[in-house]
Amino acid sequence: MPAPRLRALVSRTALSALCCALFAGLVAEAQDAPEWEAAPDPAAAASADETAAYELATTGRHVKARETAEKLVRAHADSYVGHFVLGLVQHYGEANFPRALYEEKLALRLFEAKHGPAPGTALPWRWHSRIITELAATEGDLDHHSEKLGWLARHNQLYDPDLIADRAWPLMKLGRYAEARRAARLGVASDDRWERAVGLNALCAIEFEAGDDGKSYAACQLALDDARETGSLSAVDLTNFAEASRSMFLLDEAEQVTVEATSAQVAWYGNPHIDLAELYLREARFPEALAALREIPRYRAERPPHVRDADRNESRRALSAFFLVIGRPDDARRITSKALVMPDRRAHNSRDPAQDRAISALLDRRALLLSAEIVEEDAAAEPFWRRPWQLGRAALLDLEAWTSGRQAARLLADDRRLVGTFQIGTARSAVMPPWLAGELVEVLGAGVVREAVRRARRTDHRERAPAYYDAFECEAALAQDDDAKALELGRRSLAALPPAEALLRARVEALVATAAWRSGQLSAAARAYDAAFQADPGVFRRLGVAVPVRLSEGGGAVAEAVRAVLSRSPRLDVVEAAPLSVRIAATSTSGRACLVGAGGAVLGCGEAGARSGDDADALARRIAAAFHSSVFAPRVDLTQADVGSLDGSNRVSRDPLEGIGTGGVDSEGLDDGP
Repeated sequence: MPAPRLRALVSRTALSALCCALFAGLVAEAQDAPEWEAAPDPAAAASADETAAYELATTGRHVKARETAEKLVRAHADSYVGHFVLGLVQHYGEANFPRALYEEKLALRLFEAKHGPAPGTALPWRWHSRIITELAATEGDLDHHSEKLGWLARHNQLYDPDLIADRAWPLMKLGRYAEARRAARLGVASDDRWERAVGLNALCAIEFEAGDDGKSYAACQLALDDARETGSLSAVDLTNFAEASRSMFLLDEAEQVTVEATSAQVAWYGNPHIDLAELYLREARFPEALAALREIPRYRAERPPHVRDADRNESRRALSAFFLVIGRPDDARRITSKALVMPDRRAHNSRDPAQDRAISALLDRRALLLSAEIVEEDAAAEPFWRRPWQLGRAALLDLEAWTSGRQAARLLADDRRLVGTFQIGTARSAVMPPWLAGELVEVLGAGVVREAVRRARRTDHRERAPAYYDAFECEAALAQDDDAKALELGRRSLAALPPAEALLRARVEALVATAAWRSGQLSAAARAYDAAFQADPGVFRRLGVAVPVRLSEGGGAVAEAVRAVLSRSPRLDVVEAAPLSVRIAATSTSGRACLVGAGGAVLGCGEAGARSGDDADALARRIAAAFHSSVFAPRVDLTQADVGSLDGSNRVSRDPLEGIGTGGVDSEGLDDGP
């Protein structure tokens, strides 16, 4: 018959990686449990050295704990406590999960060799329970969810109380949503406050992942309300609800809650500053996005070592998107190139990792194309014998971009994944920025995108979703030269898109402007061009389209040289009837070129002064370069030192965005993570 079941007093912190859901731009588990609550009594069948090693590990003194435990197992190879402590240090101090699993399994074998596999009444069985729950936590961190369920089942067979709601997360990760719901609801019905909190947050994640965004929003609201009422509010509860708000396109609510999360208890998984940066970027609030990006490394450094690299690529994605939008493609490419080859640990993220990689590939592709556009702009200013070299560079960048596009296409080859990508804000779309989704028209073809959008629209019943599908289909229609349909869809999208979707609105305005211009609707084109430039002047460069302009006459030799350069620019289509104009004013010492809208509003200017030895052509090249950099990118003051502070390259300690890392201690004694 089975052995008697004992009440297990286990660490809730160790089980924290088994439970709550955190969406923070993703759906992830969380950890607001008491620190090492009800851990095994170190005096329970443990020597003084074992007790000391365990206390060091459970109080976060990992280096000393490791030294003590290593000395212990050298002297006593059969010390299960020593190997268990080494497992804890490898897990929580070194973030070396495979090594932690090895040490914990060895500890279990040593324990059972000495005491047997079934519990009795002696105190050492508290170690047995603790080792089993730690094995479950480590398997979860390794994305081994079936194994995790196995360890939880073994614990529940042997010990009381059962760990009920903790099963919800691995069941959800395995796609067993009905079982996950049952586990979460049993937790909610429990008298145990922790089980209830785990269950509520798990339901929030399960409904999101299962595709019922309305139910997810309600469940996340309930979890947040419960946390407020019980005084256990943390960033986990807030970022959960903020993600649910974004899924319903309630961007103002999402911002308010995420701002609150930045001052709440630090979350293990997810970073509210990443969410804010991406939200502000969608809204074209570039200074606020920059301020949020600056806070990301600090927030990550406050987390325990074993979770600092859990969202490394989340940080990279937000940062590369920012650099792309403000017109710094080389900085964006430096980051996306790492994101594509160094994936995150995804055990605590319910999102399909292929979707994440597809987004990184799309950002990389567009950054390469943007670099090529800038090279071609520079080539327009060069003497004719030097242009082939520049154009060759641009062609190589285009080829690299094609490779990144093919990578995105391969990752989205699954029909379900592709259709879900356009369902912005849902678990199926991952964290696809709405302003980036249109890139798939060039990557996959307009026909494929129109069909995918049609299927996505058919199954999405959110009230505000149609405006986004209209935007994506508008771009596909324009690519198929269906200007009338593009105009219809674009105008309908703009009428319904929230004002906060500034980047997407600017992209649609640019598409509408192009369709209207090609259709001969000059006044409509002029309005759309003005609106796009006012919201996001970089959109035309990112789309790789030329803006129709008239060039002003007269002004002398320098002005004539400026006109010659700009007439070759890939950014401009010089046409007499164009709705926009470029006014050029220049002398032998300085010059200025301004883009002017149909109503006379100045949309942007570039100016430059002559340097010693400059002739008219040299000054003209400088003026044209200033015109391109000023008119076709947002005006954000960002020095190279600022760039370094954002990605960590000018930090004395190790960059939290760099490398795989093991959570080691740097030369300053500050643990800076991976």
